[in-house]
Amino acid sequence: MKIALAPLDERPVNTRYPSQIAAIVGAEIALPPREIRGSGRTPADTAAVAVWLNDQAGICDGIVASVEYLAWGNLINSRISSETVAQGLARLVPLVQAHENGALVYAFVLITRVANANDCVEEPLWWKTFGTRCYALSQLLHKQTVGALEPGEAEKIAAIRAEVPAEHVHEFLTRRERNHALNLSVLNLLASEKLSFLLITSDDTSAWGLPSREKAWLESWADLLEVQDRMMIHPGADEVGSALTARLLCEKLGRRPRIFPLYAIPGDEATIAPYEDRAVRLTVEGQIGACGGILARSAEDADLILGVLTPSPRRTEWRSDFADAEREARQSAYEAFFAELGRFQNIGKLVALGDVAYPNGADPLAIELLFAEDSPCHPAKLASFGAWNTAGNTLGTTVAQAVALWLAGESADVPAQSIALTHHFLEGWGYQTEVRREARARNTAQGWHYDPDPTSPEQISFTCESIETGLQMRLTQLQKRGVGVGLTLVPGSVKLPWSRTFECDFELA
Repeated sequence: MKIALAPLDERPVNTRYPSQIAAIVGAEIALPPREIRGSGRTPADTAAVAVWLNDQAGICDGIVASVEYLAWGNLINSRISSETVAQGLARLVPLVQAHENGALVYAFVLITRVANANDCVEEPLWWKTFGTRCYALSQLLHKQTVGALEPGEAEKIAAIRAEVPAEHVHEFLTRRERNHALNLSVLNLLASEKLSFLLITSDDTSAWGLPSREKAWLESWADLLEVQDRMMIHPGADEVGSALTARLLCEKLGRRPRIFPLYAIPGDEATIAPYEDRAVRLTVEGQIGACGGILARSAEDADLILGVLTPSPRRTEWRSDFADAEREARQSAYEAFFAELGRFQNIGKLVALGDVAYPNGADPLAIELLFAEDSPCHPAKLASFGAWNTAGNTLGTTVAQAVALWLAGESADVPAQSIALTHHFLEGWGYQTEVRREARARNTAQGWHYDPDPTSPEQISFTCESIETGLQMRLTQLQKRGVGVGLTLVPGSVKLPWSRTFECDFELA
């Protein structure tokens, strides 16, 4: 089986992860050639991608396509480009043609985020100065439109508009309007039977803000158009390529797993994870549905058990000063949770583990307990593991891999499963929780910024070598508990997407 994937962008979370998932069932992911794929702020060659997609449509078993990629060239360019909605919509013609010719076409599109940071890596250059003020303005404008402003907030709107140059506010708002218009047009394509399925996700969400306002409008139109059975809307972004790969595999193979979520701390499934706007229970259920699964009524009725390490109330990345208090608050619950997961493993159930206790990395306490020699839950026997980013990102890839393993059954590609599981342990725990901090500390000890200068080969090489050393140490630790036995970290394979330490890429073989 072969699936054509027009990814959100070129980063490994959007290309490597879906490929790993497909490989478990012996399927192949076809990606645009590297020379036209784009990189960072450089968009993909949209005309060449359209030709590539037309060619693939006739030979693939299905298409998973990012609207941002086809319309604007990638995720970043959806946030910085000045092209018109008419130009973007015209670039979606290959999707429509493929569907008209009988192809299974799963499209996905983002509700554009408003980043709460003065950082321009993924935003217009002026965001480095005015980003947090635009974030505040977004929240206040939403409240203003629904009559929810509190005393003094009208004055805050006026103050922000006075501080941020008018041309930047105009660019910010008109680009949002353009992207929302495209999202409505894609919804129209779905309603007009020109797409097979549509997933709309919201990236880095919150209760108040223009993205939440736009999401409500899209949900309203979906209800009016009666397309809810062929679309979903929930938080997420970088996991969608993996989720829809799993969903397409389910469709082609004619099987859907029943998945039962088990929460580490009962009651905490009502907690809202950082960067999201709903209870984590709803995120879990949304990702199960996006991946083609069905929510099971009970553990006994389930094909898969999805263990979920529920969000910490601290609502930030893990810090070492949390350790003692978190151990006191969570250890007994974690021990009971892992015992229950181990019981399911022992009776032959597939068990996956999604760690969303903290964003951007695994919970060290959970890893300590899971990898203890007397742990009742065997990490090497997990169907999947995730802990690498937001709750939606983490749960999406975790469910997708587990679904692929269930679909494959006894025919699963064992080496591919081992690579995917080990990669996620190395990424979510090894890198995100431990090695990234070490690499950043080494960089600052050199008198540099914690991220290497993208124009300095010396700094990039030094950083990658630091990361490779750290990952090799963690791989050895994993192998002592049976994870990744026989695998090696390919020397020199560590890379920094977008020349920053927020994420890394590496290869196992």
